[in-house]
Amino acid sequence: MDAEIETLIKGLPDADSARRFLDMFREKHPSDHKKLIKNAALLSDVATLATFSPLLAATMLQNPEYLWWLSRRRAESGGRSSEEMLESLTKFFTENPDIEPQLVFARFRRRELMRIYLRDIRRLATIAEITEEISNLADAVLESALQIARREIDTRFGKPQGSDGTTARFCIVALGKLGSRELNYSSDIDLLFLYSEEGSTTGGSRDKVTNREYFVKLAEYIRRLVGQQTGEAAYRVDLRLRPHGSLGALTLSVNDTMRYYNTEARGWERQVMIRSRGCAGDIELFKEFFTAIEDLVFSKNETVETALANVRRSKERMDLENINRRGFNVKLGSGGVREIEFLAQALQLAHGGKDRWLRSPHTLISIARLTDRGHFTSKELSQLSAAYEFLRRTEHVLQMENGVQTHTVPDEAEKRSLVAHRVTFAAGGNFERELKAHTKNVSHIFSRIFGEVLSELPAVAVGLTEQSRSFVESAVTDDNVQPPATADGSDSYFATVAPHFAAMIATSLQLAGDFPDKGDEFVEPDYSSIM
Repeated sequence: MDAEIETLIKGLPDADSARRFLDMFREKHPSDHKKLIKNAALLSDVATLATFSPLLAATMLQNPEYLWWLSRRRAESGGRSSEEMLESLTKFFTENPDIEPQLVFARFRRRELMRIYLRDIRRLATIAEITEEISNLADAVLESALQIARREIDTRFGKPQGSDGTTARFCIVALGKLGSRELNYSSDIDLLFLYSEEGSTTGGSRDKVTNREYFVKLAEYIRRLVGQQTGEAAYRVDLRLRPHGSLGALTLSVNDTMRYYNTEARGWERQVMIRSRGCAGDIELFKEFFTAIEDLVFSKNETVETALANVRRSKERMDLENINRRGFNVKLGSGGVREIEFLAQALQLAHGGKDRWLRSPHTLISIARLTDRGHFTSKELSQLSAAYEFLRRTEHVLQMENGVQTHTVPDEAEKRSLVAHRVTFAAGGNFERELKAHTKNVSHIFSRIFGEVLSELPAVAVGLTEQSRSFVESAVTDDNVQPPATADGSDSYFATVAPHFAAMIATSLQLAGDFPDKGDEFVEPDYSSIM
């Protein structure tokens, strides 16, 4: 290999993978390789992406034209808005007229991630800017999918109409990390679908249907376009947070959804709405809906003790789930990202009912505002922000290696060393020392906030029976499996479970720690094997 190229790649975390990539690229695309080695800046970027992500290395080998697109885009200093992403996606469709929409979405996303991850690797943007841009990408894909689906369903059944003869409105609501614009590279996207009112369609190539039937078909079409279960898909779409969970209708009217949150929704379901927003379709429809339920999400009657105790119990359940995991989980481990998120959400629930300024969905913004109100010290704000930045960067390195949803820093020395070199590549530092310091700081703040309150509660509030109830309830709600109600329809089933039975279930959850779940890594593809 040319000495100049060798000098360029020898400082990368895994120089051997860069060499293998360039050798394969030369063999498969000799003319593109000649052009590439004449462009030192682009060569550096391409080699860096290859050494950080076997997934993106495979993408570039399969699509050499992406390199020249990256060459044009790499000079952009800032991120791209959802509107800019949508414009670029529309152009991408015109360039690929013979490809199925599902594949267009998946390939467009992969191409954009090359640019975003390069900015991430080189620390050209803050973690908040990176996760916002990843979220903007998802917004653009969802908006485009909605447009395609609506044209198709309108052709079949006509336009859905309200009582006044105008077209009924529809909105895709983002929840979780997409809702707060903090999406990971490999996050599921949690969605909720809303439509404005009941009625019927005007009719098309098929007979008229009710608005509910129309919008259920529309939502199902969108899900297939964006997250089909077979083949290449842009996202994993999770719809289990909708009313009644997996058993509920795929979409409901605003009135029916508001009725659900007013009469049936559990506390955790209302808590989910802290991080919610309209991300595609009629955004004003979501704003009208959220205004109607906002006082349920941020209740003025919520006590600090209750809000913190409820969140603390959720964390204890996650600790049990994580007890037998190998490696350190930067999301669920002690001092991890979830503790930072729970700190923000618990204090928002505790104080947001009386203080509207605290009602921000974004974790870092929430922490800053809570600090201004005296709930964190300035030192704690600095520690939490630094820990969030470090842990999310680490999470990104883990996920972009092979494009899977993982949060675990491996125990194996060689793999762990590679992760450490990737995380510290641009900013320097000692990975192990920083990981230990950041998680220790988060754990200390978490213990201060939650420990002070729980120490003042009656023993029964944190005893085995109540913890067992929380573990069981959290476990079923995590998958939106609704626990059985009592004869009078009240939500008191778990309150009547015998203490010994509840304890037995809690113990069984500890034993279930070895069972795989959707966050496990056993399906991880090995893209490096082709290099």
